Amino acid sequence: MDHNNQQDLWQGGPWEQPSHVFPTPPAVHIPEGSLRPPHPTLRTRHRRFRWPWLVGLVLLVLAFCALTIFLDTQFSPSGLFSDPKFSYEDDPYGEDTVTSTQPPSIPRAEISTDAALTLHQSHEEALSLSQVHDKAIVSLVSIEASSDLYFSSGSGVIFTEDGYLLTNAHVVAGADQVQVQLYDNRIFPASLVGFDAREDLAVLKIDVSGLTPAEFGDSNMLICGDPVSALGDSLGYRGTFTDGIISALDREMVMDDGSTMVLIQTSAAINFGNSGGPLLNQYGQVVGINTIKIIANDGSAESLGFAIPSTRVKYVVDQFISGEEIRNAVFGFTVSIVQLPEGGLELLEVDPSSDAYAKGLRPEDILVSANGTAITSTQDLIRLKQSLGPGDVVELTYLREGTSHTIQVTLMDEDLYS
Repeated sequence: MDHNNQQDLWQGGPWEQPSHVFPTPPAVHIPEGSLRPPHPTLRTRHRRFRWPWLVGLVLLVLAFCALTIFLDTQFSPSGLFSDPKFSYEDDPYGEDTVTSTQPPSIPRAEISTDAALTLHQSHEEALSLSQVHDKAIVSLVSIEASSDLYFSSGSGVIFTEDGYLLTNAHVVAGADQVQVQLYDNRIFPASLVGFDAREDLAVLKIDVSGLTPAEFGDSNMLICGDPVSALGDSLGYRGTFTDGIISALDREMVMDDGSTMVLIQTSAAINFGNSGGPLLNQYGQVVGINTIKIIANDGSAESLGFAIPSTRVKYVVDQFISGEEIRNAVFGFTVSIVQLPEGGLELLEVDPSSDAYAKGLRPEDILVSANGTAITSTQDLIRLKQSLGPGDVVELTYLREGTSHTIQVTLMDEDLYS
């Protein structure tokens, strides 16, 4: 993907709206003698300023400003712990404006190995939008993160009854205090379970029990056109609910640091404050964590929001809970993007240092399935990698000269491979 096409990408930090660069206009040739005033020049008489009137105007303006500031502090839409000293002039709604990639310096939580995130299949009838909202709203939290330098707010999703919750890493990055507000308005300080800026995910823990965890669904079951909805503190308005569809799947988005995220694209409206909130399917299940959107300087970009797929979320959460570092996996081979008429994808290159090569895969072999699922596009392989890491084993079936072969291939660490 062309990295230059990502200049209008909002990563949950500042609104990145680069000014358009216009070419220098060509010189205009004006024929001699063509500049004539259309009317005779008018002479004006200078009037002396009336100082009492000027002083009165200044006082009126100051009074208006003071009233505006008072009303803003009393009726701010942020709805979450107001603290004007942390707000930024270019960000009146309290969303994070500092693009730190460091984890928050808050207490570490004692990790429970029972705090698993499970993806559920759906065998029930689709819910109405109001039913989706009512099912998910009790699992939504508001998050405030602050330090001596900045203030940030966003959303989060509860995934265990004893207080484990998910949010975006950028919501809490660099903070020295994080507080969580529940649906019933109770407020708790948060401790840190896991944080990864590249994945843009963080797991927090609050000391409370009896919560209603969200139900997570399988993002691999989504298809383009499926109805979805976003829930979060949009522009500070708590529990804002917007609907849309799945616009695209497996979008590879290049971040500012050069890393790539594979995301769900949705038309559901996502704004400041939605960061870390859920993307919900028609069954009220969380199928993604809202993270970024596309914006344009001229306002032409609309309904271009993105969420981290739930399959990737589960992998990251499982690594956090087990205390393992998040690593990206690669197969060690490249394939053609064009599906063959008989099915499958042709291998173009196989890295000699990969386990795939050691197990016998070679260029011109035809990859037909992975873990029992037919391979029809590169998206099938991308989705599979989202739920796996280095060291995980994948069963691959390939064809060579019409003969089928099945092997067990161990995935490689992307950082070591590159």
